[in-house]
Order: sequence, then C-alpha cells, then structure tokens
Amino acid sequence: MTSPHANPAIRGKRVYLRPLEREDLERTVPAVNDRDIAHFTGFPMPVGKAGADRFFEEEVSKKHGESAYYFAICRLGSAEVIGECGFHDLRSGMRADVGIFMLPAYVGKGLGTDAMNALVDFGFGELMLERIGLVVDPENARAIASYEKCGFTREGVMRAFRRHRGRISDALVMSITRPEWDALDRPRAWDYPPPRAKRASAGSTRARSRTR
Repeated sequence: MTSPHANPAIRGKRVYLRPLEREDLERTVPAVNDRDIAHFTGFPMPVGKAGADRFFEEEVSKKHGESAYYFAICRLGSAEVIGECGFHDLRSGMRADVGIFMLPAYVGKGLGTDAMNALVDFGFGELMLERIGLVVDPENARAIASYEKCGFTREGVMRAFRRHRGRISDALVMSITRPEWDALDRPRAWDYPPPRAKRASAGSTRARSRTR
C-alpha cells in the first residue's frame, strides 16, 4: 500500500496528486462502471480487471511522464485514491488536454476543483504549457461550473461529437491559457505550507502519559 506523502509536490488546499499505481485501479474501476460517471466521462461499457490491467500496461506504464500523465487524487494525510486526473495528447511546451473523475462518494465536495487547480499549476508551472483544454458533456452542469472556477472558459461546441445511449451528442470545448492562469487570484500548488501533522486528542495524550 502506498504511504501518504508528508510534503507532496503537487497539491491543492485539501488534496494532492501522486502517480497512479496499479493497486489504485481496484478502487477506481468500480467508479468508471458507475452509470452516471460512465455517462459523463464517455466510458461506453463496463471495464473489468483484464481491461484495467491492459490500460495500465499500455497507457500508464508506457506513457506516464512522456506523452501523458496519470495521477491518483488523494486527500492530504492519506494515500487512498479518491479520483483520477491527468494530461493526454501532450504537446511538449505547448498544449495538452486534461481529464478528471472523482469516486462517487467524493463528488460535489469541491475536491475535484481543488485537484484540477493543482493539475493546472503543474501543467503551466512545470511542463511549461501554453494551453490546457478539455471537452465536457454540455449537460454536465456540475463539471462545467467546477472547470469555470478553475479558470477555464468556453470556446465552443463540437457538434455530433459522440454516439451514446442511442443518440448523437455534442461536446463543449473549454480551455485555459497561460495568461489566464497567471491572472488567477489564488495560491499555486507550491505556495501551500507543508501539511500539519494531526494533533493527538486529549484522551489519547493522557493515555500515552499513563503508560510512561
């Protein structure tokens, strides 16, 4: 089991990003098989262990750090994965597209927005990108609102983008550029101080004192 990092390099206010590990798929695969998450993320069918292993070998192992980045999203102080995010279609020093999803129990808590801010900081601050883009279902109002909080703007609609649930649907194109990121009034991933260690409760402190 991966241990939580005491002072993670890529972090937000409440979460941090670490490289995706094979063992993380045991938690994330059931999430992408969730009907609502699959609908909005574009997974057309359930994913099994064999498919997950193939994805890890052909995508994560071969491409991470080269033409793509795959990260597990974790809460500060924990190594347990609560979502995934990363870059694909990476053009070094120029642009990349981003993807993200959260496990159902962590949707709507602001953690995905926090993770996206950290990922965007990594893209502009370390990969020296000039543009970060994404496509999203126009009906996914919650995701769109989250992306807008991170500084993404709407560029336009790609018509007839995919066939899903028996019909053709469009996709909304959004992006953020380096000047727009520079103008954001928020801390960057490297501005946060190291997470504070959890303070022991008064009861546990007294218990330790009695054993000395």
